[in-house]
Amino acid sequence: RGEESWLSHTINGNMVETTLAWRYTTALHWSLTQFTPASMEVSARNVGERVTSIIVLFLALIAFSSIVGSITSSMTALRSMQGDTKKQFWLLR
Repeated sequence: RGEESWLSHTINGNMVETTLAWRYTTALHWSLTQFTPASMEVSARNVGERVTSIIVLFLALIAFSSIVGSITSSMTALRSMQGDTKKQFWLLR
């Protein structure tokens, strides 16, 4: 039988007996919940799954931080350009 895994223990029952489309969309849903504060009934049931969850969470943290940093940098550059424009108009008076 082997180790228990999320495939055999979900609210929806045994995932092994579901269609490929259902398993794929469930895995996609799980991966998207790692980037957001959303929850899902799928959780790690063994060490391998737990390690995978931790790695994905770290990657999500890095990706989210990078996106926030990029947006912050863009907003700072826009404010700087806007300030330069206002200064030039003021000097024209």
